[in-house]
Amino acid sequence: MNRISNTFQKVRGIDEKILSVFVTAGYPHLESAPKLVWQLEESGADLIEIGMPFSDPIADGPTIQHSSKIALENGMNLNLALKQIQTIRQKSEIPIILMGYLNPLLKYGFDRFIKDAVEAGVDGLI
Repeated sequence: MNRISNTFQKVRGIDEKILSVFVTAGYPHLESAPKLVWQLEESGADLIEIGMPFSDPIADGPTIQHSSKIALENGMNLNLALKQIQTIRQKSEIPIILMGYLNPLLKYGFDRFIKDAVEAGVDGLI
């Protein structure tokens, strides 16, 4: 079983819920993600979605558009986001799902991205 399956396996009762929290890599500061994820986990989050900032996030609402803009201005990129996930994995086994657009993955190289994401400890993609 993987971390996502394990998390959902723990929830068996009809009244039990899973708290999934979204953060944008590189927002509000370039190096924010690891500390945010650790704090969210300590506060009860069960699953973390990390947004991969994109320069033209038209399918997202104004909040994610804004956080992506700031993250890119801070210098966030896909390679750095994956390195930060490796840092998160030094202290946490919380499931991490990356959310983003296909364009940056194609630019990064799809096969290379999948390999690097698995090695970093990513559990899923949206």
